[in-house]
Amino acid sequence: ERSGRMIQRAAAEAAVKVVTLELGGKNPLIVCPDADPDEVANAAIAGMNFIWQGQSCGSTSRLLLHESLYRPVLDRLAAKMAAIRLANPLDGSAQMGPLNSKTHYDRVMGYVEAGKQEGATLLTGGRCPPGSEFTCGYWLEPTLFADVRPDMKIAQEEIFGPVLSALRWRDEEEAVAIANGTIYGLTASIWTDDLGA
Repeated sequence: ERSGRMIQRAAAEAAVKVVTLELGGKNPLIVCPDADPDEVANAAIAGMNFIWQGQSCGSTSRLLLHESLYRPVLDRLAAKMAAIRLANPLDGSAQMGPLNSKTHYDRVMGYVEAGKQEGATLLTGGRCPPGSEFTCGYWLEPTLFADVRPDMKIAQEEIFGPVLSALRWRDEEEAVAIANGTIYGLTASIWTDDLGA
């Protein structure tokens, strides 16, 4: 917020200018125990914006799963993410393309390595896909980490790439604390079948 105001002030002092600000996100998708695991897995994929390689400030890159759904959702999600078709974005069947630059690819891979170093479990992805068609460009498979703690780098910082972190929670207070436990507050999503709660 402070940076945005400084930019707007500087633009106003220079002249009348149109200003568009890019916002950071580390957005939670909170999954309640009554949610359907298949629907949640599909929602997590849609929320990650893999069609844009996760390069969206609105991506729900923190999946907060109630402990009762943790394994059922992750089993489905890992299989679905591994099946995402990487291809040239001009190919109509592509579900995900490459990252936008070598600099950005190296940055995202740094987060993948940080996740491993800090003890998260890599369930799928985290590497360049095999095949000669992936030697040109900055390709990274859709990446899913489990056993992520709220204080880990991959749970705190915006990765802006195809990396999804799964965290578990036991009660609503814990879920809210985890969701609010970053400096980012752009979007959030809650999955439940109980709209009266």
